[in-house]
Amino acid sequence: MQTLGNVLKRSRRKNPISLTPLIDVVFILLVFFMLASSFEKTRTVELQAPKKGKATAAKADVPPVKIEVTGANHYTVAQQDYSLISLEQFLRHKTDQTILVQTGKEAALQDVVALLDVSARLDLKKFSLLPFEEAQP
Repeated sequence: MQTLGNVLKRSRRKNPISLTPLIDVVFILLVFFMLASSFEKTRTVELQAPKKGKATAAKADVPPVKIEVTGANHYTVAQQDYSLISLEQFLRHKTDQTILVQTGKEAALQDVVALLDVSARLDLKKFSLLPFEEAQP
């Protein structure tokens, strides 16, 4: 006959828990997160925000290039439309000129950032952002 003491002693003797499956799961999660993450070095572009008030234009031999970011992958320079790739080709020959960038109402931040990436690739030193201006009716 079993007594209560014998039942309690028998229930206390459990099989030891194996840690092997736990280690396998942790290793699989580690491999998954290593493959899912990207190890890209972040790049920064230093910009100076435009100041309020009247700006004084610096005298230069070459006039600045004004780029308007008007929409998704759509840029305008001197009434001519460019995609980002064609704009990069255009700017390759303008490294000595000041580049002025102005955004339109429909421009996304990603389009401006893509243009900043192009300027960093081409090593454009004279690069300025203009404040947004609403079109006059």
